[in-house]
Amino acid sequence: MRPIEYIKQRIKSGYYTFSRAEAAKALNKNGAVLSSTLNRLKHEGWIYPLSRGFYLALDVQHQVRGFLDPVWFVDDWAHHHNVEYYVAGLSAAEQHGAGHQRPMRFQVFTDRQLRSIKHPELHIEVLFKKNLTNAMWEERKAPTGYFHLATPEMTAYDIVAYRRSCPSLDHAATVFVELGEVLSGTKLAGLVDQGCMLSVLQRVGWLLDFVGWREKTGPLHNALLRKRLLWHPLETRLAGEGERDKRWKIIVNTEIQPDIER
Repeated sequence: MRPIEYIKQRIKSGYYTFSRAEAAKALNKNGAVLSSTLNRLKHEGWIYPLSRGFYLALDVQHQVRGFLDPVWFVDDWAHHHNVEYYVAGLSAAEQHGAGHQRPMRFQVFTDRQLRSIKHPELHIEVLFKKNLTNAMWEERKAPTGYFHLATPEMTAYDIVAYRRSCPSLDHAATVFVELGEVLSGTKLAGLVDQGCMLSVLQRVGWLLDFVGWREKTGPLHNALLRKRLLWHPLETRLAGEGERDKRWKIIVNTEIQPDIER
C-alpha cells in the first residue's frame, strides 16, 4: 500500500490518528525507511507528529491549519500514552458553555507527568493530577468518538485550585458567571467527599456567591459545615488582611472584577 493511500484510507474510515507501530505494520516498513516515509508525508501536509510515536492524519480541510481540534484526538493520544485524563480548566469551561474568554491553551489533566505540546496554532498544556478518578469527568461526544471532559463542578474546583489552569481570580469569576448555569449544587457538595481541598472549596463557594449563584451553593455550604474549617485568604498570593466572610471563612483580601455580570 502506498503511504498516502494508507492515510486517506484511515481518514475515510473516520480515524484521524495512528501510531508509528500501526504505520509500520500497514506499510511493511521499519527503521530509517519508515522514518523517511513519515517525514515525506509530514512535508506534504498529510500528517503531523504530535508526540513520540503518535501522529495526526490530516484531511484536506485541516491541511492549511496543519492541526486538528484537540477533542478529535485527545482520547487516542491518552490511550497511546497509557494515561487517565480529562479535558480541564478553561478548556473544559468552554465546552460547558463558559466561553466568554476563549482559552489560548487546550488544558488536559493526566495521572502521569507528560510534556506539553506546542504547535504554531495551539498549545496543549498537560497538567498533572496524581489521583484522577472517574467521578471527576463525564463522557462527551467528539466528531471522531468520545473524550473525557471534567464535570462542571470539577472544572470550577480546578480553575481555583490550579494557578496554571486560570491566571487570576478575576478570570475565574468571569468564567463562574456562565459556568453557574450548568453547576449542580448537590454535585458541588459531593466534592467535599472526593478529597478536594477544603480551602479551595471555600473559595469556590465565595466566588459563586459573589457572581450571583448563591442558590447553587447551599449544599456545598452545608457539607463544609460538617468539617473543621480554618480561615483562608481569598487571594493566596496576598497578605491575609481584609473583610471576613463568616459564611465561607474567607478573608476577602482583594477586589474581584469579573468582565461580565449575571
